[in-house]
Amino acid sequence: MAAGLSAEAQAMPASIPVVDISALYGNDAAAKKAVAARIGAACDEIGFFYVVNHNVPVATIDRAVAVADRFFAQPESEKLKVKSDKNNRGYREVGDVVHANGKPSARDNFDLGFPVAADDPEVLAGTPLYAPNKWPDTPGFQAAFEAYYAETFTLGMKILEGFALYLGKEEDFFVRHFDKPVADMVINHYLGARGLHISDQASGPHTDHGIVTILWQDNLGGLEVMGKDGKWIGVTPLRGSYVINIGELMKRWTNGRFKATVHRVVHLQDKSRYSMPLFCNPNFRTTVDPRDLGVSDADAMYAPVTSGEFLLSRFKATRKLWGAEEKAAKSNDPNLIEAAAE
Repeated sequence: MAAGLSAEAQAMPASIPVVDISALYGNDAAAKKAVAARIGAACDEIGFFYVVNHNVPVATIDRAVAVADRFFAQPESEKLKVKSDKNNRGYREVGDVVHANGKPSARDNFDLGFPVAADDPEVLAGTPLYAPNKWPDTPGFQAAFEAYYAETFTLGMKILEGFALYLGKEEDFFVRHFDKPVADMVINHYLGARGLHISDQASGPHTDHGIVTILWQDNLGGLEVMGKDGKWIGVTPLRGSYVINIGELMKRWTNGRFKATVHRVVHLQDKSRYSMPLFCNPNFRTTVDPRDLGVSDADAMYAPVTSGEFLLSRFKATRKLWGAEEKAAKSNDPNLIEAAAE
């Protein structure tokens, strides 16, 4: 088990609960349901929570962060040798993400996804968001991130099992749609403030696109969640934890019950900051429909959508690589929130 700390040992920021999920890895049905209840309550209330005792080895995390730091320290010309494509594989330069407030995001990124081979049927068919991963020449990068992705993906599936139990469904209700998922991981490298002169905004106010985000963040802080009163709550880094949050697709699937909460990153320190979110989204053709969770036609707030098409609509609205346009001339409001595609 990873060296996580118990919920009781952590200082909990206001409104962001800490959940010890060790029981989800065991066989005690009652203990699993108790953890699921804590997870579900957090999703109903704010859509954000920490998890500890998650079984992702500390050594696996440390190796991934170290090799990422070596990659991002290279000249831009080296990083662009593995430039990202429209399947979200490879390196993205500073400024690729377009936020509704028009301010550029002061970070560059590396994208990888669920492993598929070049001869996979989805790849051969040209299905969007399916492609082999691109790997830089940085020694140890591929091995470190293949291991890290696998461990984090397993954690994501455990969280989805907890969701299912809380919502009164069989344990595999969600994970059965994840045998070939559109589950992309982004290595975020937030640039130090000095000399950048681009933006005081590392990542503008937004909601995540998909089902659930599994986030590791370093110890510098900067992640903030908007509370119900409209004030920002700092998501303080807690040793041994991951931060979990709900995305727009899961909000739809639960008919608005689970909250897709607005969040941002403000990074003003003169040093690099790293975070590594895994966006756990299902197979491209998965139908997301609140009626699957027992919502009546009369009460359903959302029409059925195909997961992959919904994600594409969000990428087209927010990433230059997908055709998003600059919006700086439209608004100077730093708190303008990226609109969710419906």
